[in-house]
Amino acid sequence: MNNKLFVPLFWKFTIALTAIVTLFGSVNLYFINFAVYDLFEKEINRHGLTITKSIAERSVDDILYDDLSNLNKLVSDKMRIDANIAYIFIVDENKHILAQTFNDIVPISLLKLNTFKNKETIQRIVDKNSSNSSIRDFSIPILQGNLGKVRVGIFEDNFNTSINKINRFFLLMVLLFLALGVLGAFIFSYVITFPIKKISKLADNLDLKSNHIVSEINENVGFFQTIILNKSIEDEIDVLTNKFNEMMLRLKQTYSDLNEAQSSLIQSEKMASLGTLSAGLAHEINNPIAGIKNCMRRIAENPKNIVQNIVYIEMMEEAVLKIEKVVGGLLNFTRKPKVEYTKVHLKDIIDNVLLLSAFQLEKSRITLNKKYQENLPPTIASSNQIEQVILNLLLNSIDAINEKKEETPHFIGEIYLNLYHNKEYVEFEISDNGIGVPEDKLQAIFDPFFTLKKARQGTGLGLTVCYNIIEQHQGKIVAKLNSKEGMKFIISLPINETSTA
Repeated sequence: MNNKLFVPLFWKFTIALTAIVTLFGSVNLYFINFAVYDLFEKEINRHGLTITKSIAERSVDDILYDDLSNLNKLVSDKMRIDANIAYIFIVDENKHILAQTFNDIVPISLLKLNTFKNKETIQRIVDKNSSNSSIRDFSIPILQGNLGKVRVGIFEDNFNTSINKINRFFLLMVLLFLALGVLGAFIFSYVITFPIKKISKLADNLDLKSNHIVSEINENVGFFQTIILNKSIEDEIDVLTNKFNEMMLRLKQTYSDLNEAQSSLIQSEKMASLGTLSAGLAHEINNPIAGIKNCMRRIAENPKNIVQNIVYIEMMEEAVLKIEKVVGGLLNFTRKPKVEYTKVHLKDIIDNVLLLSAFQLEKSRITLNKKYQENLPPTIASSNQIEQVILNLLLNSIDAINEKKEETPHFIGEIYLNLYHNKEYVEFEISDNGIGVPEDKLQAIFDPFFTLKKARQGTGLGLTVCYNIIEQHQGKIVAKLNSKEGMKFIISLPINETSTA
């Protein structure tokens, strides 16, 4: 189950920048709003107190001389000059209205506020008729309250409007920075991911057999290098691309060396198998040669017996053909040809392997059982490599049976060869009743250097070579335990011609 969630760099940058700008904007908005509000708070108090004190000072003479008309003119002029003033009224020490700017009478509720006689007071009043209107009420005593006091109301809405304008401006700045941040995230993510996507695309389409790998990578190196004064300025992405290019060169060289090593390993395994076959090959050649010598001696003893000599010559020709067939099969097996995939019939390859290993089967007294399905289609393969695979498996079966005979001398070994096909594959089965492999080690049977052989000391590379050869043919090789004893190997080679890759 895949728990990984793919998040493109663009969204990572966008989320990070949005979080940073939002946090920065919120903190600054809070402090700016706090600072501005405090500033306006002080300003409205200073403004209100200045106006109220000015009226209180100028109203002393008018109150003392009982000049109410001039007193009303004073408050009316102040009201007209300053649009922020909501109201002005003056009361005597008995709370009688001396002058006021209301169209009607002063509201009773307003008179009940700020009742302190000899004290400057400031109080905030909310207009019940309008939820958005608030007034700052200032009260200043006249001559320490002996002549009454002046009450001035200042609208707070204009100051609040100014604060709101500053807040809106700052929010717009935050949004602008956020938009620029998203744009920057897009640009930076594109600049960063473009060469990375190029590298990823090259890695996905990697073909180590191609000779154009290096040139294709070189064309992409430094795509985003900035040229200033004819000098390239590189960053980490360019370094990464250059390192990737160097890695590809090393990988290509390693791949070439690995192919050479594998080719040498295949040839070494051939020579190891040839050493095992040598005694049998000598037997297959010596017997016909002995027959030829005997025929030549008989002909020399009675050269005029034409009928007898014709029979001997036919026997000699048959022996020579047998030697030629054995030597030809040996040469085909031991040569190191260029790997070519052609149409081949597995039956012919198996028969040639059996010719090379006939002596080993006879010497070990192993019963061979063959079953070939009729009308088998050809497969696309390298006949020399498939021949090596089949020979290796056959020799493994012979060794397993010989090890079993060491434990049970009268044991009768059997090897079964089965060749058939289905819609997709030609399949070859080889099974034996030898010593087999422990079930817990079956999974490691194709691992390099894994071997359990005793009768013939192996390198542990035979089955690894077989596995690699079949994989190169886009086929499959499977190892199983027989139901009773021994091992079974199943090789599947594709029938269609697309297996020539």
